[in-house]
Amino acid sequence: MAIFNKLALLATVALAAMVSAAPIDTTPIRHTTALKITSPAASTEGSDDLIVSAQGFSGKGTWFTDTTGSCGTPFDTNDMIVAMNEAQMGGTSMCGKTVRISSGGKSVTARVTDTCPSQYCNSGSLDLSQAVFQKLAPLGAGVISITWEFA
Repeated sequence: MAIFNKLALLATVALAAMVSAAPIDTTPIRHTTALKITSPAASTEGSDDLIVSAQGFSGKGTWFTDTTGSCGTPFDTNDMIVAMNEAQMGGTSMCGKTVRISSGGKSVTARVTDTCPSQYCNSGSLDLSQAVFQKLAPLGAGVISITWEFA
């Protein structure tokens, strides 16, 4: 029995050594349903990861007062529109897409009509018209945490 216990102990130690020596892959997974995606723009800076939750993307929501945007469609502060962050906008490929935005238990649907420059919106963030922002929080909040997905 003592030999069996020694063999079992040696096998356990050997297995533990193999497990602890195994390399751990820390490379982010890149596909649309991943829990965390590092965007190309973020990977150069190293700290702005694009977070994707079960509900879609997450980031900051701010508000703007412009009247025209990168999609070439005029609008005003009462329209249910957003400016998508530059990293996800893809030039003008997201123009006209509909997004569903949630914050603080409230949700609203809006149309993409502009690009929010990277100095204002990180990956995952959206710049909201005043009308959209007010459906989620008072304008005085200025910046809110949001989750969103394409509708």
